[in-house]
Parts: sequence; structure tokens; C-alpha cells
Amino acid sequence: MKPLLYIISLVGIASLLTACSAGYVSVEPSYHVTYRPLRPSGSHIWIEGNWYWNNRTRSYYHGDGYWTMPREGRYYKPGHWNKTRRGYRWAPGQWR
Repeated sequence: MKPLLYIISLVGIASLLTACSAGYVSVEPSYHVTYRPLRPSGSHIWIEGNWYWNNRTRSYYHGDGYWTMPREGRYYKPGHWNKTRRGYRWAPGQWR
């Protein structure tokens, strides 16, 4: 039973690591206008959608933004494109 559990754990970790590894593109994907629903309340803030890497198509796709309540004592740093020698790579937004 332990060897089977060990193998399943390794496969799960490997799939997570490969799914999270983003690629590089020679040109930033074009920005597009996204639909922003009505603000639920005056306290909500808008979080822009991130770009996500698709290993199968070897390209980025854009996820939708959303409204959320701010986190106490934290701020949201939006995602941005980093230019490297290999090309552009997306750095996702995160709470700090």
C-alpha cells in the first residue's frame, strides 16, 4: 500500500509542477477589453484577470477578472509581463 501511495504522490506533484511552469513568448499577448460586472458594493475592489500558460498549445490565455473584498492589512499587486532574454513571461498578480 505504501509504494502505491508514494507513486501516486509523485505523479501528483509532477503534474502540479508541469502545470504551473509558464512558458515564454516572443511578443506579449494583446490586451483586450473585458466585461466587468456591476460592483457588488462600495467596499469591493476589482482584480484584473491573469494570463495562464497552456502547455498543450504552448500559449497564454486570459482569465476573467473578478470583484473581491480587500484583505485586511494587505494590498493586491497586479500581474505584469517581464521581459527576459528568452522572451516575455507573465508574473501573476498576488496579495502582499
